[in-house]
Amino acid sequence: MGKVQATTDTRVSVEYGEPARVRALGERFRTLQGYGFGTIANSAKLVDEAIGVDLLAFDAGIVVGRAPRWGAVLWGEYDVAAVDGKLKDLGIDGVEQGGGTLWTSGEDFEVSLGDGPFAGVVQLNQFNDVRTADGSFAFAPARVGVEWVTEPGDSTLADDPVVAGFARCLGDVVAARIEDGVAAGVRGDGGEVACVDGERGTVEEAFKGAVPSTGEPWDSVLPGVTVEEDGGLVRVVAPGGDEPAGRLLGALMHGDLRELT
Repeated sequence: MGKVQATTDTRVSVEYGEPARVRALGERFRTLQGYGFGTIANSAKLVDEAIGVDLLAFDAGIVVGRAPRWGAVLWGEYDVAAVDGKLKDLGIDGVEQGGGTLWTSGEDFEVSLGDGPFAGVVQLNQFNDVRTADGSFAFAPARVGVEWVTEPGDSTLADDPVVAGFARCLGDVVAARIEDGVAAGVRGDGGEVACVDGERGTVEEAFKGAVPSTGEPWDSVLPGVTVEEDGGLVRVVAPGGDEPAGRLLGALMHGDLRELT
C-alpha cells in the first residue's frame, strides 16, 4: 500500500496478489491465479510468449482503480533488458522514466480493436502504457495509471485510513480485494477472511441465514465461520478445507458480503 498513490481513483478498488506463492500452493489455489494482475489474467501465457514476462513468477502485484481508470504493477525480478528489446522490436516508443522505461503503444485510454502492437496478446487498452524497471513491471490504459503505482509521492494508500484499515484487518494474505466498503482475502494456509464495516451481532445473525445471491445456507457454504471485532471493523474467518480457495472473495464479487451489515 505504501508504494501506491492515494487518489480518488485508487481508493475505489484494490486487488492484491502474490502470484509465485499462489502457484506454488497447488491446485486448490488455482482460482486465485491472476490476483495482482487481474485485468490480464487470461492473457498470462500470451504475454510471456510475446514479450518474455512470466506474470505468475512475480512476488507480488496490485491493481488499483476501475475501468477505464486503473493501474497495475507487479514486483519481482525478470530480464528487463530482454523485455525492453522485445518491446522495441514491436515498434513501441520508449522513454526513460524514474529509473525505468515507459513504453507507450496507444493514446491515453485509446481502445485498440485488433490493430495495435499487442493485438492477440491482451485485449483493448491494457498495455497502452507499460513501464519496465529492475524489480517491477507496470501497465495501464493511460500514463497516469502507471504513475499511480510507480510514483507513490507523499500520500499513499498506506496513509488512507479506510483502505489501510481493511488491509490491516485482512492480515497476511496471498490474494485479496478491497472495494465498496468490504474486503476479502485468502491466507497461505487456505483459511479465508473477510472484513466489513458493521456490528458484530448483525454479522453473526446474517450468517445464520442464506447467501443472498444463491439462497444456500451460509453454514453449508462456509462451515466453521467465526466472527470477531477488529477495531471499527468486523472480521469473518473461515477455516480452509478441500474446496477451491476463494469462497469469500466470490461472495464479495457477487455482493453477498455487503448484505452482511
